[in-house]
Amino acid sequence: MTEVLLRRFRPEEAQAVNELVFAAYAELAPDIPMWTEFQKGLGTLVDRAEQSEVIVAESAGRLVGAVGYVGPGQPKRDFFKPEWPIVRLLSVLPDCRGAGIGRLLVQRCVDRTVEDQAELLALHTTPVMRAAQKLYAAFGFERIRELPEMYGVPYSLFVKRLAPRLK
Repeated sequence: MTEVLLRRFRPEEAQAVNELVFAAYAELAPDIPMWTEFQKGLGTLVDRAEQSEVIVAESAGRLVGAVGYVGPGQPKRDFFKPEWPIVRLLSVLPDCRGAGIGRLLVQRCVDRTVEDQAELLALHTTPVMRAAQKLYAAFGFERIRELPEMYGVPYSLFVKRLAPRLK
């Protein structure tokens, strides 16, 4: 794969980003009993762009990945503390997996967490998302508690603790 550029999403890319997210998650359909309901939430990455930073990965002029970084104090689900930044809808096109794009996107979220001087970065995920689970473990995310089942599958809350900044 050619060089990968990470940058902020542009509003005119909304449809392309939505298509990328749908393509990234489509393989999970057989494993998520309430797929139709789950699929409705996939378009929220760009829908909530005003309340988060949507980061895209571009290679050779093609969008190949995306993630949402929701900073401290921004709206998020109530199982996250308001001051926690979170990772939302990490997505990499299936034909681009294994090239380190997911790693780059998660690292950008970690870097943004440091910039925001937050002590941890949070996310929620399900064991159905096997590749994501491996990536998050490699970054040092730890499961801190189970969450209520969503879309017919179990979910857990994960955090990556960062060293507190000296003031």
